[in-house]
Amino acid sequence: MRHVRLALVLLASLPLAAQHVPDFRGAVVTTVRAAGDLRQQIVSLDSANERVWVGYTIPASRARPVRVCCSLDDENTQITTRHDDFSEDVDVLYRVNRGEITTIRALSSCSIEATGAHIYWLDGVDPRASINLLASLAKSDSLLSNKAIFALSLHDGSTDALIDLARHGERAKIRSKALFWLAQTAADKAAGVLRDAVDNDPDEGVRAKAVFGIAQLPNDQSIPLLAELMRTHRSANVRKKAAFWLGQKNDPRALEAIMSFLQH
Repeated sequence: MRHVRLALVLLASLPLAAQHVPDFRGAVVTTVRAAGDLRQQIVSLDSANERVWVGYTIPASRARPVRVCCSLDDENTQITTRHDDFSEDVDVLYRVNRGEITTIRALSSCSIEATGAHIYWLDGVDPRASINLLASLAKSDSLLSNKAIFALSLHDGSTDALIDLARHGERAKIRSKALFWLAQTAADKAAGVLRDAVDNDPDEGVRAKAVFGIAQLPNDQSIPLLAELMRTHRSANVRKKAAFWLGQKNDPRALEAIMSFLQH
């Protein structure tokens, strides 16, 4: 039955218009039209006789202009933050093994070492379906969760999904990772979420990550928030961390806030 489903998926993909497909060095690449439930389609392309990856392209977040490259089998990701090297797209790839998604790669459009792999490239994936899939995978085991949250951080339109993970993730590590990437990608919406985590998250480590996240916001936002936390927060640990991150700011407003606090 699985082979029948796979055949139907491949038949449904024809004909296909010309589209962006990354340069996968050393791989066999088959283009398939996206159809139906995204996760089910991805795992249906598994093969016991091949090393299978399934991928697609989605719009990149303009709030985080980076270029990300690595080989499919190398965990060491190279991230470039030069604004003149910004990629408008992100390629998301899923390793499929025994009918399960086992790892994720989120890469900018670059040449990718993939010797010996069979790549199924999905054409026409709805970005909303991609966000929903990554958000669901972010709630799974820790290794897959980290990679899914990282992919979301590169994904245009993912801010609300990251906010949901930061507020409602069942594990502290999920909330911490989501808060970290929110601070990098969604300054306008992140400040309130980070402050709420500082005040209300039950885990001390998450609260510390939220203070760090506030420090990563633009100075016009971060300095007043850190100064307020340093002066008024009920937690001595939060006050201490807020003062520390203020001290790292190369901004006269931060020094003024610290001096004013010490004088009173």
